[in-house]
Amino acid sequence: MKIDRIIATTLLLLALAPGLAMAEGVDMYQLGSDAAEYAMAEMGFERGDADVLALTNAGYAVIDGQTTEECLDAVMEATGCTPGKGNLLNILSPPWKPLWFGFYDKNTGEAVYMKVNDDGNGFAVQEMDKIDAETVLADVEGWKPGVFDHMLPVVNVWAHEKTPYIFMKAVELHDHLCPGVSSGLLLARYMEKELPIEDATNHSYRVIACPNWCKDDYFQVAWDCTPGKGGLFVKKLTADETSALTEKFGTRVAGIFIRWDAASKTGDGLVLGFDFDKATEMSNSEGWPRWAARLQQDIILMDAVDSPETFVSTIKEFSLADEDELFALQGAGVHPLKVLGVMSG
Repeated sequence: MKIDRIIATTLLLLALAPGLAMAEGVDMYQLGSDAAEYAMAEMGFERGDADVLALTNAGYAVIDGQTTEECLDAVMEATGCTPGKGNLLNILSPPWKPLWFGFYDKNTGEAVYMKVNDDGNGFAVQEMDKIDAETVLADVEGWKPGVFDHMLPVVNVWAHEKTPYIFMKAVELHDHLCPGVSSGLLLARYMEKELPIEDATNHSYRVIACPNWCKDDYFQVAWDCTPGKGGLFVKKLTADETSALTEKFGTRVAGIFIRWDAASKTGDGLVLGFDFDKATEMSNSEGWPRWAARLQQDIILMDAVDSPETFVSTIKEFSLADEDELFALQGAGVHPLKVLGVMSG
């Protein structure tokens, strides 16, 4: 009888403890499997197809207090898509956003998008369409992105032959893809050419994002250049300041980039510009819907990954003699472009 009381007490404690296995909830592994199997049936691909991309916010979304990371295991097991193969993207989202799954076959251009019901039981949306750039840009007036708006640029840039793995990791962090993120890749490539890391022990990059835009999430992933570790400082410009600088230099000021030497406490830096107007002109997308113009520009920017100077230029070169000069650019209440003489005042 003593054994029975122990078992009963244990069962009661398990039932009362939040988040333990005995609590009722959704079978997240099965939910991920259902999503993958639906996509495989609709699109006709087999497990292990390296030309198929799976993307989801599973692991970030939370449903009625239940986390969703088991969906990732299920998708990988069913499809064979993995981070190591570069064909599984885990897109960041806040926990209150709906759980969703997407799949794309770059050979056929076919895609499936699914959004899970709020209670985690089944799918509120299950749609399939052909969303490759060649197809959709041939009908920019008639085709509508609909539920594929978020997936469209991500999957087409993933399919681009020049897209580096690390760029898609930045897309995961940023949660979507736009020309702003693509500009970060080209700015980084330009900096790596002009001021390369020559001492892996002591050299690192520091970025003062003045102004800030989507580009700055790329540096966090590619360079481990984060605010928490003091590698990235963000300072916003007003619209008037941005316009005045663009008129002055003929390109949009993109920020301050520094190669810092931790041993000597010195640095070399560049104020860089990014020519978005040139990207717009090259895209020949005047009058197009916003989604189409941005997709076209993303493709053009990725085409230039090995020639970043097509869009990136040096506005000013400078050196830092000590940490005080570095802090003079990073500190609160300081306008770093004015300190460097790029702006007057």
